[in-house]
Amino acid sequence: MQYENIIDYLNSTIKSISFPGISFDLPKQVLIRGKERNFKPAKNVQDVVTTRDITITFRSVDSDLNYWLMFDLVTKHYLDLENSFNKPLTITCLDIKRDAIYNIKFFETIFKSLSDNTFNYSQQKVSSKDFTTTFTFNFYDVEFLLTKGKVLEDGTLPGIINDHENDNFLVGHWLKRGRS
Repeated sequence: MQYENIIDYLNSTIKSISFPGISFDLPKQVLIRGKERNFKPAKNVQDVVTTRDITITFRSVDSDLNYWLMFDLVTKHYLDLENSFNKPLTITCLDIKRDAIYNIKFFETIFKSLSDNTFNYSQQKVSSKDFTTTFTFNFYDVEFLLTKGKVLEDGTLPGIINDHENDNFLVGHWLKRGRS
């Protein structure tokens, strides 16, 4: 299989991508008699991720060729004194028909690490070998690409049934119990 460029070749060897989770440090207020009350934080939505790192796992192929291509890219980025950041990094998720579902774009990315590589003849013949690279980012954006026509072939979306007074069932149930 031929590739148009080196990035396409490297993309074809990606095994997994680790995206950070979300975590909130909630401000707390202590009321009379020790009751604690939590509040939503006043934090920028770009800063709620648990870490600013993306870890990409590659399967090593073609006698570690993709590892050395990645090594070369990291080295060139390190030596580039004119640009503080890499170009934006885009992850596109595809469905079973290879249609794009959503894009995640990371801006102001920096190469952070590339795992070590062991040269061992038996590893090439017996089992698959992986390596990882880690990027750090400052901003991200998620763009959903699906339209109603793409979700289901007949063009209809399933309805969402919600018979509860409150959007949050547990809170609505708690409020009812408190009134009794």
